[in-house]
Amino acid sequence: MSAEHFPAGAVIFREGDKSNEAYFLVSGDVEISIETEHGPHVLANLGPGEIFGEMGMINDRPRSATARATTSTMVEIVDESVFEAQILQRPDRLHSYLATLFERLRQTDLQLRMAVPEPPPPPKPATPDVNYKVTLRSCYDQTGWKGAPIELEITKFPFRIGRAYFDTAVAVFARNDLSIEDQTPFHISRNHCEIDKITDRFVLRDRGSRLGTWVNSKHVAIDANCFHTDLNDGDNDVILGSEDSAHKFILTIERV
Repeated sequence: MSAEHFPAGAVIFREGDKSNEAYFLVSGDVEISIETEHGPHVLANLGPGEIFGEMGMINDRPRSATARATTSTMVEIVDESVFEAQILQRPDRLHSYLATLFERLRQTDLQLRMAVPEPPPPPKPATPDVNYKVTLRSCYDQTGWKGAPIELEITKFPFRIGRAYFDTAVAVFARNDLSIEDQTPFHISRNHCEIDKITDRFVLRDRGSRLGTWVNSKHVAIDANCFHTDLNDGDNDVILGSEDSAHKFILTIERV
């Protein structure tokens, strides 16, 4: 197994390429996209610890999507001869692999249930990329929730939010970047929502939650027939669960 570095913007493999190996993402970020009649459509944004490219290798089929490094990225290359030893027989890698598969299944299931694909992102602007600062701050001082206050800067996307697991046997398969403690009746689902960056816009996307998320008074939930919504520059009101949930946050997007 060898390691390889890819600078930001470099293509790791292209849709239609021959599949000879899988990749374990050591550091950096990778965007997975497909070509459509509207241009590239981003399927996923991956972060450290995730595995990609294995299905083409396993199925002995050409690559079904393009993988591109969006930041300076280091990957470990895993060919078919060592895939079992390096991934399936190593608990740390196996847990990561299964968590990645479960997240893919959740997203596929949501897309099927919505019966419509997420619209393609707009074309990339010709002007230089704009840098953003994204912060999330709890409003527990207003809602009365007794949990520890949350204030953090979001630097990886998608940023996945869910309820804290108390069963460690299940938690190892979670892909949450922020796990929030809740109590019955639960407002936050184990895999609740995610914040994602698509080219020059930000979205909040449901992950199959039971009660959904309220974003600037808009209900994002399968039952509301709304899978995702755009986020505004500046402050966004975000409520996890029902409208009267104590889990209220301010999500701020600033150009810097």
